[in-house]
Amino acid sequence: MTDVLDSVSAAQDLLADPTVSSWLKSALQGALERDPVDALNDALALAATLEAHLRTMFELGDDGDS
Repeated sequence: MTDVLDSVSAAQDLLADPTVSSWLKSALQGALERDPVDALNDALALAATLEAHLRTMFELGDDGDS
């Protein structure tokens, strides 16, 4: 039960933090309304895609080496 409370607290902390981007807050709010497995799978796919984009833009290898 503590893990659930910790995750709720972490989400609330992010949503209340004025330094967190509105894009991330919006994505988090939407994700919390979805099936958690689907939301996590989509978030992981997004993170992998953004990492690949960053590596391409900065001409980095798979392990961060240039």
